[in-house]
Amino acid sequence: YFIEEIVQAKATLESTADMYKTMATMEATKPTEQQEDGRNGSRCSFVITGFGPFAGVPNNPTSTLISCLRNNKAQLLEDGVHIRETHILDTSADAAKFEIQGIYSRLCSDKLNKDGDDESYDCSTKDVIVMLHLGVNYRGKKMQLEQCAYNDATFRVPDNNGYQPQQICILGNSSSFGQCLRTTLDLNEICTELQQQGQSACCISQDPGRFVCNYTYCLSLDQCKSVNDSLEKNMQQSTKQLVGCHSLFLHVTPFAEIPKDNQLGFIVSLLKLIDKSISQEMKNGT
Repeated sequence: YFIEEIVQAKATLESTADMYKTMATMEATKPTEQQEDGRNGSRCSFVITGFGPFAGVPNNPTSTLISCLRNNKAQLLEDGVHIRETHILDTSADAAKFEIQGIYSRLCSDKLNKDGDDESYDCSTKDVIVMLHLGVNYRGKKMQLEQCAYNDATFRVPDNNGYQPQQICILGNSSSFGQCLRTTLDLNEICTELQQQGQSACCISQDPGRFVCNYTYCLSLDQCKSVNDSLEKNMQQSTKQLVGCHSLFLHVTPFAEIPKDNQLGFIVSLLKLIDKSISQEMKNGT
């Protein structure tokens, strides 16, 4: 009888030990809060815009690139790149202003809608939004990371609405005509690493032109600064250094110069690199 009791007690202890071992394994492999949405711990989300056709460019490559990114959102999410929104803008000042103000308005109201569903982004989290604007330099030979935008609308040709301003302030402040606004991303570091990854077509530009590309970028950088200034004032001390928003413009080439797949590969590498850099900064608390 006593031997049976001992055997039974031993079996119970072994069963209990196995149960705790299984629980420990499950806890160790349980997705973190950041991982549950498939982002592999990433705290960076992208809003990407491109343009439709305009004078001299009946087939804008950025429209094609945006479509490719939309079709690959699920795969990119598995790779840790979270594309929150994509837009193809009409190539006009009015459309650029309307769309950019709309995107940032949603950001400031703590809701940034995802493509194709009713879920929304909550700015109470510590995520960083990156606006990536794509445009084509129809004479370009390289993929140009634009460092600056200028408060200067001087269109070489009319936009799609027939608007052709000359030396007009984009931001509506005549005292700041020609003012240079700069991205808060470290383009030297980004460009160097992209080149080390084999993206030899990467370069940094200081001149996005003065057409709708510059118009869009200027509006975006200005709105981005306003969002970050607001976050800086309103966040608690522990998160005061958080940069809530970045904006970057990328000028691509015609596909005859750099093929579509190469350009798409470049953009995906760029997204991953920005995501990695920002996520590391947030992890380090800088």
